[in-house]
Amino acid sequence: MRLLFVLVAASLLQSPPRADFSGSWKMVAARSESPNQTPPVTDMTFVIQQGSDQVQLDVTSGTARPISVTYPLIPTPKLPADPPTADERRAYWDGGKLVLERGGTISGQTVSSRQALTLSPDGSEMIVERLVIVQHGYTLRGTRNYATVKDIFTRSAP
Repeated sequence: MRLLFVLVAASLLQSPPRADFSGSWKMVAARSESPNQTPPVTDMTFVIQQGSDQVQLDVTSGTARPISVTYPLIPTPKLPADPPTADERRAYWDGGKLVLERGGTISGQTVSSRQALTLSPDGSEMIVERLVIVQHGYTLRGTRNYATVKDIFTRSAP
């Protein structure tokens, strides 16, 4: 009886299996917010290769050149965590969400981006919640230095 208790307790203490985002994902424009931004993005594909120590993300958006980024998997940072620096990349788990963060430069401005990926219970849809912050060092009353968007993707056939 005691052995059974120990086995049940050990199984409850183990972390749940992590979702597997690997595969090709196509944005559903009619259910996404990216088509409403300026300029509108109506066509986007994510190709994800998820490993035990890193996540490879290839993004194709419209006619733009594909972007390929590798994110090393790290332990979940303690909040509040500093945004990633200029060329820093990191991926970590926030409960069931896979979070991808990176710093960089867009049109000469230093930016930080955060994408939180969540799978539907059946694994057929992926929700991507994106936050981009411009790190310009000042704020103006009534203006935002960030943008958020939520997009829905469906798994594409291999």
